[in-house]
Amino acid sequence: MNRPALRALPPPPDYPEHCGRPVTWKPWELIRVLCLPPRTCEGCGSTEDAYSAGGTVRPHPGETVTVTRQRPSTRVPGRTLGQDVEIPMWPYLALIAFACPACHHTEMFDTEDAAFRRIDPTHPALF
Repeated sequence: MNRPALRALPPPPDYPEHCGRPVTWKPWELIRVLCLPPRTCEGCGSTEDAYSAGGTVRPHPGETVTVTRQRPSTRVPGRTLGQDVEIPMWPYLALIAFACPACHHTEMFDTEDAAFRRIDPTHPALF
């Protein structure tokens, strides 16, 4: 199997932001998943292992997220109470792109929900 060098593939998608937040892309990597059937490229029909790149979504400065933290009860020993608090949002891996080594066709997916929603890189998600 003759694999092209990673530098021969195009860079990760030109998709600089997702839902209004900036995205930082990792370089392409060859990842083999042995438990899944081979993916078929929609561009050329190749079943070669695809290269993948992850996109980390960075929050806006000052953006927060609400989390529930447990704190000990002051009235009942041994009990805890849930308290909602605002904490700074952190960067998270939310996007993944696959590139076919044969034709360089690229597919992108949003991993925030369990459905792995397909994303069109030419139409950024604004909200």
